Amino acid sequence: MMENSPIYMLHDLKHIPDCPLPDGFHFSLLHHKEEGKQWANLVTETGEFPDESQALARFGSELASDLNEAKKRVIFLKTTDGRYAGTASAWFGKWDDETIGRLHWVEIAPAFQGIKLGRPLIIKALKQLKMYHEKAYLKTQPASLAAIHLYLNFGFKPAIHTADEKCAWNHVFTQLHRK
Repeated sequence: MMENSPIYMLHDLKHIPDCPLPDGFHFSLLHHKEEGKQWANLVTETGEFPDESQALARFGSELASDLNEAKKRVIFLKTTDGRYAGTASAWFGKWDDETIGRLHWVEIAPAFQGIKLGRPLIIKALKQLKMYHEKAYLKTQPASLAAIHLYLNFGFKPAIHTADEKCAWNHVFTQLHRK
């Protein structure tokens, strides 16, 4: 398996830890389709897309294509003065022929990284997922060791179906133990 091939993790959503949000921040759900511009700005700032137009197109095709669901599942992390600091989606997808929750598009704007906002954002998304699903998955990259470590601490487990996936996870665990 190539090192940049995605790997997957599963969570049963039974035990979700608490993690307080620092003062000066709050969560809100997507209110209207125009807020997709804020989402596009966040995911472009974090390097997921080369420009906002591509990010906005992805928002439109993937999230806003079902706006009623997006309004219940796209979470924004904002400052008390209204700046957008992060986003996560408590989305859904097919897993082994059933629809389950999907932790998706977890992003913290660079200006707000390093101040312990990722943990409460993920917890908020997991709690949102639990409202609609009994289990959830996520997709990440083997090189995203800090994120994988965090996901493991939150109760996600490696999803291994093939020999290539087992090899990729063995590599990830080797790298994690070196840290």
